[in-house]
Amino acid sequence: MRILSGEEIAEKKANDLRARIENLGLEPSLKLIQIGNDEAASIYARAKIRRGKKIGIDVDLERYDEISVSDLLRRIKDIAADPTINGLMIENPLPKGFDYYEIVKEIPYYKDVDALSPYNQGLIALNREFLVPATPRAVIDILDHYGYHETTVTVINRSPVVGRPLSMMLLNRNYTVSVCHSKTQNIAAYTKNAKVVVVAVGRPGFLNGSMVSGDSVVVDVGINYVNDRVVGDADFEDVSKHVEAVTPVPGGVGPITATNILENVVRAAEFQKMMK
Repeated sequence: MRILSGEEIAEKKANDLRARIENLGLEPSLKLIQIGNDEAASIYARAKIRRGKKIGIDVDLERYDEISVSDLLRRIKDIAADPTINGLMIENPLPKGFDYYEIVKEIPYYKDVDALSPYNQGLIALNREFLVPATPRAVIDILDHYGYHETTVTVINRSPVVGRPLSMMLLNRNYTVSVCHSKTQNIAAYTKNAKVVVVAVGRPGFLNGSMVSGDSVVVDVGINYVNDRVVGDADFEDVSKHVEAVTPVPGGVGPITATNILENVVRAAEFQKMMK
């Protein structure tokens, strides 16, 4: 059984980004906006700041205890017009009364480093990818690195953050894709017949050994906290006895996802420099 680590991939991508930043001749800049004091959002924001510093990207957190929707939209407009800021991310969760997707659609596509605006999502659907969501990109990176190309994939997720863009990105690369979700009957019938299974349901241990086959490759996108441990959506101990390969949690998709956010910042900076 093969462990598909993401650490080496993430480190290689980080080194590539350092070289691209040197060629840019400037320090790319990412603005994070957080509303409220959600601890998980604060942890993720601080992690982006630390990782950005290691690579050579200026990541700045702008936090508000409270702000109105109209004032937030005005702030986004200001950032959109600021040539010194290359990327913008709105940290989730947002307070009640805020529609996340209505907010992010106001971010210019060339600064939308989460790649959740209608424009960037539409480019993926049209096979004209520009900035793409970091987690789906991480799944693609793993499949590329370990040599799983143009095969069958079952994706257990249909969200705009993971399942929808990932399924389209896989189609763009000639994979044959099935998408399962909470209303899918007999998910195991899909997972057992796919070479690659991508699970992202937010339920620890959801995917077990009875749902896979001996030549399955499992990419576990889940991040769950159980008894002070980080675990995935696959029952790693059980699944690893039945499959060809599986990503660990932590250490699989996660490190690549974090790096891919910063890769989008660099790509945005390169594009904006070319626009001048």
